[in-house]
Parts: sequence; C-alpha cells; structure tokens
Amino acid sequence: MAVDDLVTIEGNLLDAYNQLQPGTMLHVDQLTTERRTNNELRKLGFYTADGELYSSQFWAITRQPQNLILKHIDKPFTQLRTNGNYLPNSEEALASVQHPDTVVIDPHGLRLIKDYDECGHFVVDPRNPKNLNSQQELAAMRIFGPDEENYGKNLEMFAEAGKTPWVFVLMPDYVQNSLKQKNAEYLARASWLFHFDFNSRFNASDWSTGGPYRFRGCVRGA
Repeated sequence: MAVDDLVTIEGNLLDAYNQLQPGTMLHVDQLTTERRTNNELRKLGFYTADGELYSSQFWAITRQPQNLILKHIDKPFTQLRTNGNYLPNSEEALASVQHPDTVVIDPHGLRLIKDYDECGHFVVDPRNPKNLNSQQELAAMRIFGPDEENYGKNLEMFAEAGKTPWVFVLMPDYVQNSLKQKNAEYLARASWLFHFDFNSRFNASDWSTGGPYRFRGCVRGA
C-alpha cells in the first residue's frame, strides 16, 4: 500500500468503511507514523482499524483482519449505537485474541485514572517513557509503535510538538458488570485517534458510529 494511494474520506462507520478497499484502513500506529511527515493529518481525527476486545480478565488490541466490528460491520454498527457495546461470538472472539498479531493487556495493570464509571485513561509522557509500567508500555508501543524504532521516533514527534498522549480504556469493573448483565464473555468497541490539539489521544472505548467521521485508506475500485 503506497502512501500516494491513501486518501481521507468522511462518513459514518458503516458507509465510509464500505468505501475502502478491504485491508487498507490504517491502524493507529500507521496514522501516527504518517503524521511525522504529513502535518495535515495532525489537524484531523480518525477512526482506526484497530479492534478493541474486552473480557473480565484482559483487553486485547487486534489488527484489522481480527477486528470483529469491521468483519461484521452491519450488526456492530447498529449494536454499538443502540447498546454501547458489540457482543461478538465467543469462539470467534477467542480466535482473534489468540492470533499472533493481537496484543493482550492486563487492564488492572494499567493504573487507570478514572474519568467516569465506564472509562479511564493513562498518560504516555513522551519525554519519560521509562515511567510507564510493563502493561502501560505494552499498550503504548502497540498504539504508537508498533516496533521499537517507530515507537521511539513517534515519541520524539510528540515531545517536539509538546503533546502528551492519553490512552482511554474501559474500566475493568464496567466490563465485568456489563458482561455479567448480558451473560456474555466478550465485548468490543471501536477505536478513535484524536487530532493533535487533543494531544493525539487514543480512544479504545468508542461506541459512536453515526458520524460523519474520517477514515484513512485506499478507495475501493481505485
């Protein structure tokens, strides 16, 4: 996928995603890396191709092929808007979690700062990344990396721009209570990367799909 082929389109989660060539929607790490050389992208916020799967024990970040919201776009589009959570098939969710490209994180180890009952965050200080604990670093490198070289360069970009990213994650108690109420094993949310004015924050707990929102990828049929 050549950078010259990438375009930014707008629309709700369903309509805009269906305009993209399969497999070309950018992940948060890819958008962050492109922002190093494309200042226009710093002015915009984007839905990302990352899948966010939660259980009572873990938070898993998947790549696009394992993102069950994008894989079954019609049902999740409606379910997220009406219920706030998409409840995927348990066997399919487990397969996504066990895929080698999926990063699995213990949310209890993130030391989340609670924003409200549903959601909390942790801070990634680009000037002091060694202050992150093991679970925070695991998540931060996947989100703003995904490899050590790009992670380091992207943190340098944040530091030079005076930005301190926050990562928003569902609170473990909220996940556990929600799963218990629905007698489910997993729930899924969409992903959103804020523009630089909001410190390039990353939201792994998004449910708003009605748009219009932005997507970055290659247009279907181009």
